[in-house]
Amino acid sequence: MTRADRLHALRQDVDALADADEGTVLAALPRWDSLAILLVLSHYEHTHKQAVTGAQIRACRTVAELLDLYVA
Repeated sequence: MTRADRLHALRQDVDALADADEGTVLAALPRWDSLAILLVLSHYEHTHKQAVTGAQIRACRTVAELLDLYVA
């Protein structure tokens, strides 16, 4: 799965990221909240079979940093 594919899948699973690109600052998104964080966590667990923590997600400043959490 390419980085672009991972971004597309993340956008599909997390409504708050629907119009985001890699440079989007998460805090600037109107719907970036605890539900969005849970959806990202769920996305990583179900799509990538990878465990990430809420703390790891909250530490991300941009969408690119969310994508960087992926471990091949």
